[in-house]
Amino acid sequence: MGYKLQDVRKGVYKDGHEWADVVEYRQEHFLPALKALENRMVRWELIDTNEGEELRMVLPTNLPLGVKPIVLVVHDESTFNANDGWSKIWIKDDHIPLKKKSRGKGIMVSDFLTPRGQLRVPEGEHLNPDPEYGTQDGGPKRLDPHLASCSIEYGGDTWWDGDQLVDQVMKLAIPIFEVAFPGCQALFLFDNATSHSTYTKDALRASAMNLRLGGGQAQLRPGINSLTREIQLMVMPDGSPK
Repeated sequence: MGYKLQDVRKGVYKDGHEWADVVEYRQEHFLPALKALENRMVRWELIDTNEGEELRMVLPTNLPLGVKPIVLVVHDESTFNANDGWSKIWIKDDHIPLKKKSRGKGIMVSDFLTPRGQLRVPEGEHLNPDPEYGTQDGGPKRLDPHLASCSIEYGGDTWWDGDQLVDQVMKLAIPIFEVAFPGCQALFLFDNATSHSTYTKDALRASAMNLRLGGGQAQLRPGINSLTREIQLMVMPDGSPK
C-alpha cells in the first residue's frame, strides 16, 4: 500500500553525560561522596508475609551517638504537552505530515521517590505540612494530600524554577519525610538541570542589575572592589537599588 513506519525526527539531541569534565566529577567527587556515606545508609529487604511481599527497612548498626541513618530520596520531573505525539507514524510515499511547531500548553510534575516508592505520608498518619501551599494563582498545585508531589501549568510568563523547587522541598518533602522516616536523615539527589539553579535574592549577579538607576532590580548585598578590596555598596544612601 506504500506505507512505512518511520521515526518522526525534529533534530539531534546529545547529552553531556560522558564529557571529560562530567566523568571526572562523577568518578572523583560524586561517587566517593556517596561511598563515604554507605555505612549510614538504610538498606531494604523484600520479605514474604501472609499478605504478600513487603519491603522492610534494615537500619545500619554501630552508628556513633547522635548520627542518624540515611534514607536516599531522589527527585525528578516530567512534562506533558498538548501537542505531544507518537514517535513513529505511518508514512506513504515519503510524504511526512506537518506537525505543529509549538508543543502547546504544558504541565510539569515534580515528585520525590524513596526505595519504597513515592515519598508519602504513611497510612494512619495525618499531616498537612503547609495549608497555604498550592493555593496561589498560577503557582504549583498539590496532586495528592498524602504526597510531596506537585504540578504546574507552564507557558507564557509561568515557569518552574529553582525557587519553587526549594519551596516544595521545605514545605512538603521535608515535613513528610520526617513523619515517614522518624529518626532518619534524608539525602536528596537532584539532577543538574538549569531550572534547579537558585540564588539568594541579594546575590551579586549581573543579570539582576539594570543599566540605569532604579527600576525593578533586586537590592543586592555589598560587593568588594577587586583592586582596592574596599566594600562597594550596591544600594543608594536611601536604600534604593543602584
